This record gives sequence, C-alpha cells and structure tokens, in this order.
Amino acid sequence: MKHIIINDFGLFLGLKSQRLVIKKDGSVINETALNRVKTIQVLNKGVILSSDLIHACSQRGIKIFFNTFNSFSALHTLYEHKSVQVRANQYLACKNDMGLELARRLIIGKLKNQRATMLYSSRNIQNELKSETISFFDKSILQLKNKKELSKEFILGIEGVCADKYFSYLKSMELLPPSFEYRTKRYSEEITNITLNYGYAILQNFIYKSCINAGLEPYMGVLHSTRSGKPSLVLDIMEEYRSFVVDRNIIKLRSKLRDVKKFDTIKKDVASAILKTLTKKYKYNHKKLTLESIIQRQIYKISGYFAKQNRYKSYIFRW
Repeated sequence: MKHIIINDFGLFLGLKSQRLVIKKDGSVINETALNRVKTIQVLNKGVILSSDLIHACSQRGIKIFFNTFNSFSALHTLYEHKSVQVRANQYLACKNDMGLELARRLIIGKLKNQRATMLYSSRNIQNELKSETISFFDKSILQLKNKKELSKEFILGIEGVCADKYFSYLKSMELLPPSFEYRTKRYSEEITNITLNYGYAILQNFIYKSCINAGLEPYMGVLHSTRSGKPSLVLDIMEEYRSFVVDRNIIKLRSKLRDVKKFDTIKKDVASAILKTLTKKYKYNHKKLTLESIIQRQIYKISGYFAKQNRYKSYIFRW
C-alpha cells in the first residue's frame, strides 16, 4: 500500500480505469492502482484534482490531505466508524480530569522520546552539557509524574522549557546545520526549520487519518487550544512522535541540509526518510508491526481511554 506525496507545483491528478494518474504539462508521469493507495498528501500549491478521482477515493476510504505549512484541510468519506458515542466520550473526558491526565501522559511520552533521540544522536559524545541536559529531562519527567494538582499551564510550561533545552542541545552538539539558531514554527526562511515544518506536516496527516479511523474528533484536544481550523487532538498526539519520526531523520540529513540553497531540492529525500520510518517494523506488545500500525493502535487505545475501558501508556522508542 502506498502513501502518495505530491510535492511539485502544476501537477494534475486524475482517474483512469480505477487508477490514479498524475500528469505534468499534459504528459503522464505516474500511474498507480487505487487499490494500492492509502492516502494522497498534497504538500504544494497549484495542484489540480479531478472530481472523479475525489469521488473514487471517497468510495474506497482513501483520505486526501492538503497541507502547505500555513493551511491544512482534509477530504474523507463521512461513512467512517460509528463514532457518535466515541466522540461523546471524548467531549466529556476533555472537560474533566481525564483530559488533563491524558495530556500529562502524552507529554511524558514526548520528553522520554526526546531524551532517547538526544542520547542516540550523541551516543559517541560525553560532556557536561549532555549530562546536564539529560538530568534536566529526568527531573522534568519526574515533576510531571508526581504532580497531583494538574493544569494545562503546568504541563505546557514544562513542555515549553524542555523544547527549548532540546533544540538548544541539538544545536550545541552540531546535530543540526550551522544555520539553525532556534525553533521557528511558521514563516521561517531557515532551511532546518522549513524542513522540520515539512516533516511535521507529513506526520500530522498520518495522525489525522488514524484519529478518523478511531472515530475521534480531530479538533477537540486535551492540551492544545481549541479554535477554528486547528486539529488540536492531532497536534496533542503528534507530540509523542515528532522526535523519532521527524527530528531523527532531519539529524541524519544534516550534511545534505548544509549545502541546500532551495528546499525543493531536498523535499523528496525528507519525505522518503519519513515514509521509510513509518513503514518500518518495530516491537510492539511482543510483535513486530509497522510504525504506522503502531500509531493506529495507540490511537485506538486513546479512544478506549476516553470510554474508561483502559489506561493509556505512551509508545517509547528503543534503539
């Protein structure tokens, strides 16, 4: 099964005999059978889709995402799971302490995975900065675990300080290109931040798909604020996976990023690395599953958590 990622301006996506046809300047550059497609992700402007293709994707449950850094939208069939009760449970949980407890666990998972990324990426380096940073993360994780009176402000406060420490560490250890100074989420002109934003956009599409499959409301979160056009729950869940799925791959590509002048020249490398990570198999409950499948199962567990059927435990990556 394929995830189709469209990076280039001026492409046309159409349908021919139950096949996705991609054209540029009237010439066919790729054809893929629709029964082999899982998602279509449009990550650039100026792309045209035919209504026949959209209809065929809807019938097959193929989700189409449009994500161009500053805007996000999705097309998917309304005939998903019977999600009325699932969403009712979610709304109730987000209004009480269950929502805060889930937020705590998601951020603990994020900090543990950031810690693992730092340790792995600098495994051959021993210095005072490394010891201090890892110690700081250990203390922050304990603070989150032991806090009895939770609030969003407390959780976000720890998450924000750790995020600054994390990216400062990656910079100081030269795990990111020299042009990187600090994390910028939008409108950045610095190549590393542009690449990180692009990678997070791909990850966001996968998390959104999994939320819809689990019958959850992507726009009702437990930590990120609720506002029009902001898939808050998707952003909440993404926190666990950012460092392993995206950051780790950007660290691996840092030598290429040093010499890149235009982001378009490295888009395919970034997308390929992230898709490879998501389709690779990892250990999960004594089995080996693709990371995409693991994420889906974790999000089903969140649905069960909202229904008070189970506890939620983050997926912590091991090397």
